[in-house]
Amino acid sequence: NASQAQERIERSLFGDILDWMLLPLLLLWPLSIAITYLVAKSIANQPFDRALDDRVTVLAQQVKESNGKIVTRLPSSARDILRADDVDNVYFQVLGPQGEYVEGDRDMPFQSDEEKPQPWSVQFRDDTMRGAEIRVAYTYVDLRKTQSERETSKEPRLALVQVGETLEKRAQLANQIIKGVI
Repeated sequence: NASQAQERIERSLFGDILDWMLLPLLLLWPLSIAITYLVAKSIANQPFDRALDDRVTVLAQQVKESNGKIVTRLPSSARDILRADDVDNVYFQVLGPQGEYVEGDRDMPFQSDEEKPQPWSVQFRDDTMRGAEIRVAYTYVDLRKTQSERETSKEPRLALVQVGETLEKRAQLANQIIKGVI
């Protein structure tokens, strides 16, 4: 009878220790997964943002003003390369100083900045297009720099150039990082 009471005490002590350790682990494990997912998403965004930055910069370098009209020196093969992506959809748009459409996807979302934009400074934002979330890189081109010296005016004429892509590759990379950590 005494050995049975001793066995019951040992099981109870083991159960208490297990409960004491298991409960915090059950709370911390989902929290650590959530934090790891946020970090993985941030890590996954960096290389894709750099590639998006390169795309918008190259496209912006092709925007010129000629005889008062904004033109892009972008052959169709360059447009194909710009949109070439086997996983994500890539969109681009060029708008003139008054917001007039010049080239690209007409339905691409536009966000006007409240403060005066800096030309050639690439900014990023998250948006939605055609029902899908996209990451957009955008910059403003100072058209005064593309005119000849005699035509240069003092007021800035800024054209908006933006390139966006869906987030599928980013999500895949973030998921691979999570799987590796777990």
